[in-house]
Amino acid sequence: MRLRPFSRFTLLPSLLVALGTTAAAAGAQASTHVGGRVGYNFDTREVMFSANLTVPMTSRVEFYPSIDIYAPDQGNRIGYNGDVKVSFPMMSGPRFYAGGGLGVVSRTVGDFSNTDVGANLLLGLESRTGWVHPFVEGKVLLHDNSQFQLIGGLNLTIGR
Repeated sequence: MRLRPFSRFTLLPSLLVALGTTAAAAGAQASTHVGGRVGYNFDTREVMFSANLTVPMTSRVEFYPSIDIYAPDQGNRIGYNGDVKVSFPMMSGPRFYAGGGLGVVSRTVGDFSNTDVGANLLLGLESRTGWVHPFVEGKVLLHDNSQFQLIGGLNLTIGR
């Protein structure tokens, strides 16, 4: 199947920014975070580099968009995610969270291009001490072929 390299899904980053701005207005009582992360997809055996934004919607629910750039053997692969994460109530210590959302993965090899839309499920652990928050996260991509990836990174507090 041959698809155009630019499809309606290339506009997803703009949509994620618009949704993030809306969520930021709704969750102004808490801090927004920006992060960098690295991961490994165990099914495709690819390293992934990523950037994410964490925008509070309520005290326990956050909008969590990200852009993932993979390093395949051939061509290129990029993922756009519009996830939401929900924190488990904790008195102290690291914060456990679970979530999910929409994931779009675009793969191009030579003249062949494919866009795969599916769902994401995630489970993670994040420190919330200070303004730098290390985290680790497991993520299942429920697309044409289900995949598992392990991600680690740092979130930095911006704003309050």
